[in-house]
Parts: sequence; structure tokens; C-alpha cells
Amino acid sequence: PAAEPERSRRAIDVPVGGRAAARLERQAAEAARKKSGRKVGPPDRPAGPALGGPGRDDERRPDPADGPRRFPRRAVQGLVAFVVVAVGVLGFWSFASPEAEETSAQSPVTSTAPAPSGEALPVQESVAPTAELTPAPVGPVRAPITVLNSTSINGLAGDIGDAFTGGGWEVTRTGESPVQDVATTTVYFTEGDSVQQQAAAQLVEQFPDVSGPVPRYFEVDQDVPGLVVVATGNWRP
Repeated sequence: PAAEPERSRRAIDVPVGGRAAARLERQAAEAARKKSGRKVGPPDRPAGPALGGPGRDDERRPDPADGPRRFPRRAVQGLVAFVVVAVGVLGFWSFASPEAEETSAQSPVTSTAPAPSGEALPVQESVAPTAELTPAPVGPVRAPITVLNSTSINGLAGDIGDAFTGGGWEVTRTGESPVQDVATTTVYFTEGDSVQQQAAAQLVEQFPDVSGPVPRYFEVDQDVPGLVVVATGNWRP
């Protein structure tokens, strides 16, 4: 039949081995690729994705759904070490900078060294302002005394005058008092005369039975140069 010579011819025309066999393998691979819709590499190397084309970048780009990429542990350790070194260098520079030295030089230094033995440190005492006071007399202040009797007791003014004289006072005269409304024996001084006021205070201190001192508010018959004592019946020396 006619099919037998054709089969025999094709079998004879097909070369076997060498380059012809390799070419047949490539043709078979190409036919298989076209049938499956994907490119198949040559038989001597494994098939893989194409080196070029729009699909190459899409295959290598990471998917956002996969989450953030984690840095390697060595990179994190290196970053921490760099920060620590930078902080140390910055602190040393700020301490050793000229501005820091100038500030430390201008800062006052409080000395806590003890004082030499036998030498006391000066102490500043705060003194509060005080009102003006009449200076106290250094010694006894004396003034002449006039003793006036405001009672009906005879010789009372003389007896009191003698007591004053015995205490070191000068009694110039005795007599009757022009005032009768005095409750106790009282010493009077001329108002505005500080010497008489001090003398009257010392007289009261020496003779506690005498009251006062009180500024004199009445006049006497004769000019009285000093203190006036009005005697009453509460004290009889």
C-alpha cells in the first residue's frame, strides 16, 4: 500500500543522534510550551521565569499584606551602639567645652575650712530698731525739795523733811500746802524738766511711802527751785 513507503521514508529521513537529536528535543519542548501556554527552557537547563518582561518586577516586589519587614538583629545592635557612643561623646564635649570651664570658674566657692584655734569668727547680729528712751542716770540725781503739809497734823512736814535730809537730800523749806485734794504723800516735778523728773523717780525709789512722780499742776507762794512734796497722813516718819 501507499502508506508503507511513506512511513519507511520518514523513518529513513529522521536523523538519529548528534545535533539532530538536540534540535528535535528543542522542537518538542517548544511544542509543549505552546500547548501549555508557558515558556519552557532548553532541555539542558531547568525552566524558570523570564529574565525580562513586565512580570519580573511584580514577582519580586513584596506584598504589603505580608507586614513590615524586620530589620536584622545585627543592624539593631549596631544602631544602639552608635547612639550610646554619640551620647557619651556629646556629654564629654559639653563638660570639657570652654563655656563650661568659664561657668565653673565664675561660680562662687563656699569655704568650709574651720577657723584658726583661738580666733572667733565675727557674728553679725540683727538689731531691731527701738524707741527713743530717756537715758538712765549714771549716778544719783539730786534736786532741792520743798515739803508742804496738807493735813492738820502739826510738824508733819518737818518730820518728813528730816527723813529726806537724813537720806542725803536737800530740803530748802517746809510749809502749808495750797492743795488739799491729795490722797497720799506725792512728789511733784516741774513739767518739762528731765533732771527734776529723774530726781523725783530716785526719791520714790528710796522712800516707797512717797507716790509719783507727777508733774506739778499748782502754784506756790514762793519760787520753788526743785521738787515739791505734798505730805498727807498716810506716812509719818
